[in-house]
Amino acid sequence: MTATSTSTSTATEAYLRTLDTPAPAPVQAAEPMPRPVPTAAGPLAPDTDTDTDTETDTDTSAPGAPVEFTCREERLDISTEWHVLGTARLRKYVTTEQVERRVPVVRERVRVERVRVGDAERASLTEEEIAEAVEEVTVREERPVVRKYLAPIERVRLVVERFTEEELVRDELRRENVEIHDTTASATPAPSPTNGSMPLAPESTHSTSLRPMA
Repeated sequence: MTATSTSTSTATEAYLRTLDTPAPAPVQAAEPMPRPVPTAAGPLAPDTDTDTDTETDTDTSAPGAPVEFTCREERLDISTEWHVLGTARLRKYVTTEQVERRVPVVRERVRVERVRVGDAERASLTEEEIAEAVEEVTVREERPVVRKYLAPIERVRLVVERFTEEELVRDELRRENVEIHDTTASATPAPSPTNGSMPLAPESTHSTSLRPMA
């Protein structure tokens, strides 16, 4: 029992000396370092873990700058522009048609009349010699004379007018959204109920989609 207690005390002192001051060079290079023996206060943690835990627990620096996204969306900017549909032509051409009109005309004609000679005229005509004679009259008639003249009847115009109507436009718009994945919700302890209500189960991961207002 004395030899065992002495060996244990020596190993503990060697380990504690290693934590506080550098240990002297061993006499034999081939002899391995003894493993630390746990004491009543509990096992000692390695140096690296102790330093890491201390730094993590005592880190009280301010949090980093917030990260953010700028969400954008596409919007329609509709305007109008002129396009040539074609041309309209106003052409004047001539047509011919047959017409008939009834026109009254006057014609002259010869009619023979025989008149009896009276007693006084008969005495004067008896003394004249018998001779040949020729008398003539001119017979005339009216004939239609056609003369053409131009008369305006109407004016034809080609007017370009505008009218407005609605046309349906369909297109697709893209929008940028933000999705949040929070993995710290499961590590946050749920608040204890104070009014006797049942505690709510924490969500391990939740996703939120933020949609900007138009």
